[in-house]
Amino acid sequence: MTSSASSCHAESEDGERFDDDDVVNHMIFTMMAAHDTSTITIAMMGYYLAANPEWQTRLRAESQALGKMMIGYDDLDALPSMDLVFKETLRMNAPVGMVAREAIKDTEIDGHYVPKGARLMLGIYPTQRMKPWWNDPDTFDPERFTAERQEDASHKFAWAPFGGNVHKCIGMHFGGMEVKAILHQMLLRHSWRVPAGYEPVIDYGTGPFPGDGLPIELRAATAAGRGSD
Repeated sequence: MTSSASSCHAESEDGERFDDDDVVNHMIFTMMAAHDTSTITIAMMGYYLAANPEWQTRLRAESQALGKMMIGYDDLDALPSMDLVFKETLRMNAPVGMVAREAIKDTEIDGHYVPKGARLMLGIYPTQRMKPWWNDPDTFDPERFTAERQEDASHKFAWAPFGGNVHKCIGMHFGGMEVKAILHQMLLRHSWRVPAGYEPVIDYGTGPFPGDGLPIELRAATAAGRGSD
């Protein structure tokens, strides 16, 4: 594939087009950004629901009460517990663990001089597990996102798994819908658990993921919605 002639017909206001290399590079990034982030999120939601079976039961009850196998955007309001678990999973295991930024002017951050043009790596994964913005930050506690507690309101960037400001991920709502649609069917079709005391070994690829394969015991659901051997 060459970049001498482009198969992309879309143009900018200045008549610019993506050449073939641009198209390939953007497709690679789209597959990484849209696939890896979703699979990491659904894997870690599966782990937290296995390690906290009371939450798995709570989410399953809401999905069963909905009375449909496949969900759409209009159904999300009926699954509030799933949203709490989704947010807490992204807080504890942000699938994009680091983001890169460049200073557009001389500035200061926490007493440190940062010159214009300096490139910074921002750690979303560690900062979302820090006090004073989060109470008992290493504990899985989806209730921290309820209207009564609102721990994510401690700072406008306290919860930032999708980035923030003008760089906020444009796939935020699509990604959330994708993950919740998969989890909804998992809850209706299966129950699952992990050995007592098990914690996944976190490795790092495109983001932090369970490097040990995340062993989970999966059971088919009965007609009543309970797990069976």
